[in-house]
Amino acid sequence: MSRLFILITSVSLILPMLLPVSCANTDTINEKVSSLLLTQINLRKEQIAEPTPERLEMMKTMGMRVDNLEIQRIFIHLNKEPSQSQIVELEAMGITLYLDSWIPPVGAHPTGFILADMPIDKLEALAAKDYVVRLDTAERQLEPQNGSQPQSEQN
Repeated sequence: MSRLFILITSVSLILPMLLPVSCANTDTINEKVSSLLLTQINLRKEQIAEPTPERLEMMKTMGMRVDNLEIQRIFIHLNKEPSQSQIVELEAMGITLYLDSWIPPVGAHPTGFILADMPIDKLEALAAKDYVVRLDTAERQLEPQNGSQPQSEQN
């Protein structure tokens, strides 16, 4: 009986790590969620299930916040500023919206976006919302993109 318990427990811990994200609607996830966000969510889940100092250091190097592994900082892309009912709905899911961070759609960028903190277990539910166009990570290490150009000297 104890072997069966160990087997069931092991499978329940390992199975989520084998699947990128266990979602009923993987088409929605694949269409709306960036691959980097999926990677970071999976790293969080793996670190919660089986913590290692190496993985934690890798997460820090990527620019991920590691003070609370259950929460992921994200950008929620929308066609227009979230309505009051959408704000209430998202907050009821445990998502913290930073309303003063809203950037509206402009020019060649057809969607606006807002910064938010999302419990990692809400990814599928958030992606399923019709008004959510795209989800991306807001946790990354940014680097200058003009690496081959000379730096200007300041006097």
